[in-house]
Amino acid sequence: MPAYINEIFNSIQGEGPYAGIRQVFVRFEQCQLHCGYCDTPQTRSISGSCRIETEPGSGRFFTVKTPLDREEIYDFIRKLWTSSTKHVSLTGGEPLLNSDFIKKLDIEYPLYLETNAGFPEKAREIKDIISIASCDIKLPEHRCTQDYPGLLKKELETISILNETAETFVKVIILPQTTTESLSFAVDGVESIDINIPFILQPVTSDKKVPSSLLFELMDFAGEKLKDVRAIPQTHKMMNLL
Repeated sequence: MPAYINEIFNSIQGEGPYAGIRQVFVRFEQCQLHCGYCDTPQTRSISGSCRIETEPGSGRFFTVKTPLDREEIYDFIRKLWTSSTKHVSLTGGEPLLNSDFIKKLDIEYPLYLETNAGFPEKAREIKDIISIASCDIKLPEHRCTQDYPGLLKKELETISILNETAETFVKVIILPQTTTESLSFAVDGVESIDINIPFILQPVTSDKKVPSSLLFELMDFAGEKLKDVRAIPQTHKMMNLL
């Protein structure tokens, strides 16, 4: 079963508690959401082509037609692997839309899943082969869906499923208009699953900066119920990396 991939490259993870770790990124195409802050809008639909980095970290690419089969993707990953590389990041788009493909990927490298957590039934299919799971919880002000309660329910179910077998953390994008009231949907949800799950507040990368005073307020609010609350920006943007 082939998959539609947007790009494969080697870079440094810039988000969450694994910021600074070298990874090979496999970016899947298609996503069911439409978040206003999305920094990979080109992955929302199928393009028919995929960028492949020529050498690890070079930033130079060649293009191949898609979809790609498992053997092709494995070969590209192997050629981009280096001695300091630790994981294959399955990102997107939304990689869980490709759970059938991921199940059959069968590679020796640890899999790091970056997901919007909107497909619990697909997460259940691959939970035993994922080493690390980065799960989003969207907030109402993200305006990514017309059915926010439905999405939130699915996100929490996905987090609960992956937390059973993978090292799991939650990431929440913070906008300048985020309030403790809107953040409470995420905080209360994670509290209902496991208060020890790392809870990452990620200030949106945009021209409108999130005030430090707001971050402090939101961290303290979340810290009243959760044990591990952190604020981590997109560090790869600071380093001008993919």
